Amino acid sequence: MPASPLTDETWPGLPLLQCNMDPGLYELYVDTPMLVFRDDVGSRVETADGEGHCVEFRQAPLRFDLFARGVRMNAVSDRVATISLVVALPPGWLPADDEGVAGRFGLRSLYQFADNDLKRLVRRLTACHRSGEPLGSEYSEAISRTLVDRVVRLQLAADARQPDSAGLDLQAREWLETFVDANLQEPPAAAAMAAALGMGVVRFSRAFKMTFSATPHQYIQARRLKRARELLCRTDAPLTTIALDTGFASHAHFSAVFRATTGLTPSSYRRVAAE
Repeated sequence: MPASPLTDETWPGLPLLQCNMDPGLYELYVDTPMLVFRDDVGSRVETADGEGHCVEFRQAPLRFDLFARGVRMNAVSDRVATISLVVALPPGWLPADDEGVAGRFGLRSLYQFADNDLKRLVRRLTACHRSGEPLGSEYSEAISRTLVDRVVRLQLAADARQPDSAGLDLQAREWLETFVDANLQEPPAAAAMAAALGMGVVRFSRAFKMTFSATPHQYIQARRLKRARELLCRTDAPLTTIALDTGFASHAHFSAVFRATTGLTPSSYRRVAAE
């Protein structure tokens, strides 16, 4: 995006940029989630939603556009020097995903929405920057944290308003089963699986649980243990080898999880299975 930084590395808050678009066609790629706001009419934008459907809109005044990481779009500016404020939302500012990995919350694109609380926070943050932080850096950081929290809450509220689905379709289920089983040593994060299916993390996690009656983490753990039981019964591989082949951090970790689930240590399970 043709945006110029308004802040530098000494600024303690969310990065602020100004997007100046002269008349023309712009092919843009979003590598960091960003919130775009403007006071007047802006560009015409064409992009795709999370399910691959074409989305077209004209940027209206006093409306927000939240662009998720990885979005590609065409923007047509037919006005002289249309200006937008851009608030970048780097991973370091985002909360954890459903597996507890910090900064991995899956923001999803949301276009042309209004929110008075978010508007007040953006205006406070920009005013704080313009005035040289009269209330100190902690205030700027606090506004930024509150702004991120508001964006996340808006997405969660939008997800909650969606009717529950019947879960994942057969093709998605079969793909996930194969994908997880092929990557037990380095299991994929929920965000990666959601992105591969073109879904937001919250929606994906809900559909996943309805389909498999487990969270992604619980499902991956169950598949690891299933593979481990098969290896214990069918091979003479050392327990350390089985632990690493099924994605556990160590022999001790494997033994603790296995015993908590089956009531037997891996060695005991192997002996019982051989009888």
